[in-house]
Amino acid sequence: MTKLTGISEIVLTAVETKNLDTLCFRGSAPLAHLAILSQADVFDQDTNPHGLQRDLSAKHAAEAYEYAHRPADGSHPRAFPEVVVNVRDKKVIEIEDVSPAGDDQLRQVRVHFFLEKMRGPDKVFVSRVDGNHRLFYGAGGDDRDPVLADVPFQIQVGLTRDQEAHLFVDINANQKGLNSSHLDILKNRLTPAEREIKDYPQRWIAKRLTDDPGSPWHGLIHMGGAKKGARAQGLSRPVNFASLESGVARTWAKSQYIHDLTQIEAQYGVIRNYWIAVKAVFAKEWADAKGYLLLKNIGVLSLSILGGTVVDRCIPRGKVTPEEMAYYLRQVQGIIDWQRDATGDGSISGMSGNRAALLIAAQMAGQLSDPTGTTVIKDLEDKLIREAVGTRQSDDERAMEGELAAASEFVRS
Repeated sequence: MTKLTGISEIVLTAVETKNLDTLCFRGSAPLAHLAILSQADVFDQDTNPHGLQRDLSAKHAAEAYEYAHRPADGSHPRAFPEVVVNVRDKKVIEIEDVSPAGDDQLRQVRVHFFLEKMRGPDKVFVSRVDGNHRLFYGAGGDDRDPVLADVPFQIQVGLTRDQEAHLFVDINANQKGLNSSHLDILKNRLTPAEREIKDYPQRWIAKRLTDDPGSPWHGLIHMGGAKKGARAQGLSRPVNFASLESGVARTWAKSQYIHDLTQIEAQYGVIRNYWIAVKAVFAKEWADAKGYLLLKNIGVLSLSILGGTVVDRCIPRGKVTPEEMAYYLRQVQGIIDWQRDATGDGSISGMSGNRAALLIAAQMAGQLSDPTGTTVIKDLEDKLIREAVGTRQSDDERAMEGELAAASEFVRS
């Protein structure tokens, strides 16, 4: 494996065209060639305050390389959007007109890039306006082959740095991010089941919770895309798939004993039983998604984290039915006021985010007691506090005794 080196000139064939009000040259070329002829002008508030590009994510760049480098698969076609570069220094290129005789409609050109002229400390001759992550590993390296597959490009010539910045902002700010639920559902659909279970078990469980008619989440999950069909049928789907998937991941991370179940169907059964218990115990809140926060992101995350605690109390006892899990949930039924507009003690109105979910789950978990009547977490917390206070008091008492002894010795002397 080697990086492409020793090249003095790269020639790209392109057509001159308009992109809105910008004159540019467009065509396709090996990704490695585009990587060699261009440079990233990375913004750094201290060393390069007029730079353009964001800081590079090596992980994202490696993923882009692997995507482009893997063998072609007819069932999984690949495509990159255009790489956009701007020639800042016109002296490093030469544009040769190669239009067919008599063709007045389309100007075809060869753009010659003279790499030997692109020399200078930290100078950017051909700026990467869009596509830096795709280009970063394109020319190869010690552990990577160059990517010689063609990708589309758009070459601008002579834009100022401010014009480049405007274009960069327009390209990035005007893109609407793909709905994460929609994206995850597509990934689930395109991933073979055995790989989904092995590599993405939380997503697999979340999808089963969505599809399983015996799951309390069946019919309540919005999987991305349009909502027109649901509205036409009068259906309400208050929870996004991404939120449910994140909740499953929280239960998965919080619980220790669920990993002792080696079959994912068994793990799914435990998590489904927990949510059946939640729906039964918090029936009023579950049924009124508009009036209560239980089925909002903060509620799903909080109860998912609590789920890990409940699961770990149930599995060691071999008690994992919904009713057996409901035993614990009834103990925290009045701890949190889930009403959307609640005020006062127990209110979580206005709270959001992971930290808030952790605090809410911890508040509920502290009240759980086993059938023996012991509130394990709360009793343990109280014991640790008493010991800490007692230790501090003992230290204070010993210090006081030392001071009195020293004073007595002083008086005797």
